[in-house]
Amino acid sequence: MLLLALPGANAQNVTNHEVEPTGVYKEISANIKGDFNVAALLSDTLNMDKTKLIDSVKRNANHFIPPVLYILSAVLYRDHKYSEAAYWFYVAQLRARYDVNRCTDKTASAGAFNENFGPPINEYAFKNLDTLQTIITNVVAYVRANQELYEQRWINLEGMQAMTEGLGGKSSDQPLSADKKEWEAIKKKTIDSYFSDFKEALARQKKAH
Repeated sequence: MLLLALPGANAQNVTNHEVEPTGVYKEISANIKGDFNVAALLSDTLNMDKTKLIDSVKRNANHFIPPVLYILSAVLYRDHKYSEAAYWFYVAQLRARYDVNRCTDKTASAGAFNENFGPPINEYAFKNLDTLQTIITNVVAYVRANQELYEQRWINLEGMQAMTEGLGGKSSDQPLSADKKEWEAIKKKTIDSYFSDFKEALARQKKAH
């Protein structure tokens, strides 16, 4: 349901679904309209105030949905700020994974964002393993210490239920997200799993070298 366009960035494709959201999904879309206005300004190569905007997004990253941070990472990469780009890409990736894990629509996925924005950053990162280790450690610390203040239901727009309802299908009575009482445990489990997976991947890469 989301539409991301990043002219001149490293993403080869964008998430582009033409189905118009309805019901609660229309409300979610309205809630994140400001995020996508910021995303459009970030990706505008003619935006003379982009440096100020980049700084503002970084300072207020807790207020922006992960797709904005994915775009931020691509813009930084395009500007040859590779380590900084990697940092924000992995923050976006980890937060998106958390949002997926607290979403009740199990067809919802952030995979398209990782596929679109990840390849050049992952290529850089795994050629610089010591730098990557520091980046991921900092990413995990940041996500642990900071509260997500954005519309976490953005991820529901990436699921089949939103698509089904947009096409006139039956609405679901199921809550869109897990109970808030469960969020802290879901977040901890998500971060722990992410960090563990990374350390295993890093060990394999170092052994291969």
